[in-house]
Amino acid sequence: MPIVRLRRIVRGAAFGAVATALIAVAAGDARSQQPAGTQELGIDAGATIALGGRSSVVINLPAARARMGFFMQSDSRWSWEPALGLSYVKVEGADGVLFYGLELGALRHFRPGADLREQGVSVSYLRPFIGVDGYTGSAGDNEVSVGAGFGVKIPWRQDLAWRLEANTGYGFDNRAWRLGAFAGLSFFTDRAIR
Repeated sequence: MPIVRLRRIVRGAAFGAVATALIAVAAGDARSQQPAGTQELGIDAGATIALGGRSSVVINLPAARARMGFFMQSDSRWSWEPALGLSYVKVEGADGVLFYGLELGALRHFRPGADLREQGVSVSYLRPFIGVDGYTGSAGDNEVSVGAGFGVKIPWRQDLAWRLEANTGYGFDNRAWRLGAFAGLSFFTDRAIR
């Protein structure tokens, strides 16, 4: 891996860590209605259009990624959310290739998260994120990106909600703007996963 790419990855990871820490500190003063230990487990279908150095279109059905959200104990309007997407392709006579996408986001809900479950109302959110995606193999490559999404969680059944999001981001390696969308399902639990 060239030293320039490594520097970009380190810079991007540092930016994400600082941003996440600032969000957590800012959220620490408010009080919550959300039960302690509430988590949001979800899976999303997705589509992304990248416009730039190497333009591309990616559509993943029925699932592009799995995610796990953790609501801040001190404020039900904030949660942090890692997400992971993996895909493996092996063609006869060639090496297998693993495609991956790792992402860390922080959701700022415009209503307390408890309103979705207790009152059955939709909750909109803003989600800044940092991610790294790429593929393995002899021509393996990866890219750090940052962006933000705007979405809504729509109650469906008790502890289940639909989640729709439009997002945009910038990939530093390809110098490409990305436009994306996710449509998924979320399950809420009050028990911490150990």
